[in-house]
Amino acid sequence: MAKKIAFIVLGFLVGIAFDMVPHAVEVVAKSNVCRESCSNSLKIVSVVIYAILPIAWAGLLGIVIGKPRAQRILFISALFSLLIMAVLTWFLYKQQHP
Repeated sequence: MAKKIAFIVLGFLVGIAFDMVPHAVEVVAKSNVCRESCSNSLKIVSVVIYAILPIAWAGLLGIVIGKPRAQRILFISALFSLLIMAVLTWFLYKQQHP
């Protein structure tokens, strides 16, 4: 049980790491994405994505660890998470720099 809780916490931290993608793009590209200047709908979508990713990764690691195809599932989930965050970052950037 303690091992499963540890993986859930680890999954939560992995989700938070994916949430840092827009900030990493800002630092590397020396650019900025919209924060307060975004439209309300984009703010709501970004908050929902920022909230769902850590929770989804916590649940995913809690469920998948120990399964036969865990590595493949985690790899595909990581690619999907990166895609979601890349699209969100692009929308945040385009909103700031029309």
